[in-house]
Amino acid sequence: MKKPLLLVIALAALASCRESNMATQSSPTTGAAARIMRYDTTFIKIAQRTRAFRYVADLRVGNKSQVTIPVEIDWTSTVGGGCPQVASIQVYQLNGGDRRTGLRASVVRDATCRPGLQPDGTMGTATGAAMLSITGESKETKFFTTTKCLLTGLGYHDSLSYDNVSARR
Repeated sequence: MKKPLLLVIALAALASCRESNMATQSSPTTGAAARIMRYDTTFIKIAQRTRAFRYVADLRVGNKSQVTIPVEIDWTSTVGGGCPQVASIQVYQLNGGDRRTGLRASVVRDATCRPGLQPDGTMGTATGAAMLSITGESKETKFFTTTKCLLTGLGYHDSLSYDNVSARR
């Protein structure tokens, strides 16, 4: 009779430790911002002579009360099919330790060589492109925001913020 009673007490003690540990983890971490990968894909084999591009911005979530989620988008391009193509894309959430916000991403790639935008926003030579869809959600505002961002093999990207008219960074 003592053995089952001790087992029940031990399980209750472990459950209380687990619950208290979860309660302390639900608050955001302090200190250095965590850089957590939220999306990673490679479309074509990474060949020689690749070019790497990087875009860092804030994704705004909410209406009147807004929360910003810092986002980093890294992509590479290589020559394929006669023009620069988007070869791989990685999306990072820079405040990944904050459990009050979340980030999801998906992408559709167009490998057709068409006249494309250059980093300064002007039309340039033929290039392939990828359309990146990013969804940010916040427990604080109980809203989510979905936006699309065009990336080209020449280094052009759309802005994630509606306030920033220029897509250059």
